[in-house]
Amino acid sequence: MDKRSIYLIVGFILFTSSIVGFILNLAGVSLSIFKPLDNLGHLTSTIVKFILMTIGICLVYFAKMVRRKY
Repeated sequence: MDKRSIYLIVGFILFTSSIVGFILNLAGVSLSIFKPLDNLGHLTSTIVKFILMTIGICLVYFAKMVRRKY
């Protein structure tokens, strides 16, 4: 498994977990991995989840844009 695949997997996991956590937080429910983050406050939790979502999108984008050298 090369670095490109690892970046894709990590980016996808970051994006999906943060978007699911964000949506569930709007409904008043939280994922167990975000419990400590939710205890800090709603605004802090939302900002950190948005940052994680952005990092996940960037990782996937940059992993897809890397050209392989043959």
